[in-house]
Amino acid sequence: MDPAATLRVPVCSDPKWLRSAVLGLTAGVSGLFIALFASTNVSAALGLVPGMTVGVFGGSALAAWARRRGGTISLVATPGRLDVSDEERRVEVVDLTSPYGALLLTGNGRRVLILSQRNDPVVLIESLAPPSTPSAAWSARVAKVDLDAVALSAATSHAFALLPGQSLDPLLAYLEATLEPDAPWMLQPTGTGTLTLARDTLALSDRTPLRDPIHPLNYAVKVQGGQIAGLGLASTADEGSMLLLACDEATVEKRAVVTDNPIDAFIPMSTYEVLRSLYREPVKA
Repeated sequence: MDPAATLRVPVCSDPKWLRSAVLGLTAGVSGLFIALFASTNVSAALGLVPGMTVGVFGGSALAAWARRRGGTISLVATPGRLDVSDEERRVEVVDLTSPYGALLLTGNGRRVLILSQRNDPVVLIESLAPPSTPSAAWSARVAKVDLDAVALSAATSHAFALLPGQSLDPLLAYLEATLEPDAPWMLQPTGTGTLTLARDTLALSDRTPLRDPIHPLNYAVKVQGGQIAGLGLASTADEGSMLLLACDEATVEKRAVVTDNPIDAFIPMSTYEVLRSLYREPVKA
């Protein structure tokens, strides 16, 4: 695809009329129940209870239906940048002129594209993967995982679900012209350096990389009052080489961590899920 062209990919999002429709539905159903209760000996005000209940469930169903048929948000690829855009504003999420990581997860008939450059990776979710074969540039960036066991959805930070029937293929073709052949699978900035994932290695900043085979360790990060998700990774190729990672949760302050082993880096939940899916038992092939 011509990298000088503009590519627009619509994603699941709220249409402009959705809020008014949900409010109207809730008000209408509540009014109906109030009228029904008023015709009996029961207090009319009690009609708000079933009315609001039906309105909430009906509004949720309407929202789910509407979002799958298009909304106001699109991903827009133009020369040098990838933006998230609606009718009022446009925000750059990937600078295509600077190094970025790219990884295509496949499995269970679906595909998920991970573009990493800034604090939170951009996650693009395709509902049904087409039978097309990836190009040579992308075939080296494909990892087969169990996507049913990966907690990535449109509710994840910086994650977007393509509309049903939409394919990632046009965007993959567009990005192919901007992607360096030696670009990593993931490029995740952290407070202690950049975490770099390649096909056979995982490295934090200038530390010695972990080399395949890499396997997960049973690991939990204790904090005051509970624990947060953690991931320990060790390399059997280099005895003693390991990384201890923890999810950077907004509700937990780093100084509240009381675990015995020092944490090498805090990472976003989406990065944690990607690494957890790649380094499951058995060892990643």
